[in-house]
Amino acid sequence: MSNYRLTDEQRSLKEAARRFAENKLRPIALETERKGEAMSREALKLMAENGYVGLDIPTEYGGLGLDIMGCAVVLEELSSVWFSASTNAMSLLTGPLLVFGTDEQKQNYLPAISSGNLLTAFALTETDAGSDASSIQTFAARDGDDWVINGRKIYITNGARADLIVLFARTDRDAPRGEGITLFLIEKGSPGFSVGQKYDMLAHTANPVAELVFDDCRVPNSCILGEPGGGFRYMQVGFSKARATYGARCAAVAQAALNYALDYMQTREQFGQPLSSFQALRFRAAELYAKIEAARQLSYHACALADAGTDDAPVAASMAKLFGSEVSTKVTEQCIQFLGGHGLDKDHPVERFYRETKLFQVGDGSSEMLSLLISRHLNKQAQAGMHARLASD
Repeated sequence: MSNYRLTDEQRSLKEAARRFAENKLRPIALETERKGEAMSREALKLMAENGYVGLDIPTEYGGLGLDIMGCAVVLEELSSVWFSASTNAMSLLTGPLLVFGTDEQKQNYLPAISSGNLLTAFALTETDAGSDASSIQTFAARDGDDWVINGRKIYITNGARADLIVLFARTDRDAPRGEGITLFLIEKGSPGFSVGQKYDMLAHTANPVAELVFDDCRVPNSCILGEPGGGFRYMQVGFSKARATYGARCAAVAQAALNYALDYMQTREQFGQPLSSFQALRFRAAELYAKIEAARQLSYHACALADAGTDDAPVAASMAKLFGSEVSTKVTEQCIQFLGGHGLDKDHPVERFYRETKLFQVGDGSSEMLSLLISRHLNKQAQAGMHARLASD
């Protein structure tokens, strides 16, 4: 079994992140969410000044240079207070940029991301291409030393206010499925790039979601990230890292909801006694606690495998996100039930936690898509005469 016990350094990181989240981030989160506003640039700068932006970016570019497990424990604490803020602590863009970017691209963008001066977005989803990413239709045509891009992207987090966007575009219409897709780094203000519809979402309003329009958007060849046609493979780098940490972030939101509900049950009285005195409610809370811890440990396991670079790290990451998202949704739903009518009141944070968790089952790999990926792994093992387990165990 892989060793994913936290080191002293990781525990110190976790405790420091918890103090920052509770003392500095929580007041901003409550005010921003109450007003339904976007997370301010000042809040992003505050996170950056305290070392909580660019977690995975090397120290030479101003980041913390954490491994995946280190990122997970910090993201866990930030998420327990404000999941939307944790989204900006480690961008999906930095994974492929670190691995496949040129020295010039890294120097241009990574320090600005780490300092909180540059907000990023990840533009993949289209009307007919979400989980089926290889079906994207946005197309980039070569024109001399430039590329001309046409297409639309939908439901892009921070799309309307991002300074830098990593765009997935098809560059070869005749390439086999999963090939012929190229990554472009598109800066805000590029000619032919505009923001379309701004969506009114159920939750996560602190990171507004928008449609991005590319109408003869012209960019130089230097905007390509990696090699032309390698985008689908590059995308997996970002997703594998994000999904490994996602389970811990899901567990954090669920834990925050349960903690709030437990505190409430100590003081809320019915029939002359606190709710915490009813055995049925205590047993239900105990079951939720066990599931939260299982989600957390599964995520830590996935992070350990990812840091070790094992072949089955991607499927472990998929399992962590799948299980963590399902657990967090069930836990927050039950916590609303614990609070009764108060659980639906926006003066209590549990209703926000509940709304937030629905994204976990949809974004960065839907539960259905993750189940498909895991089932493929199981089928492959069965065909090889192996037991249904992670090969690294």
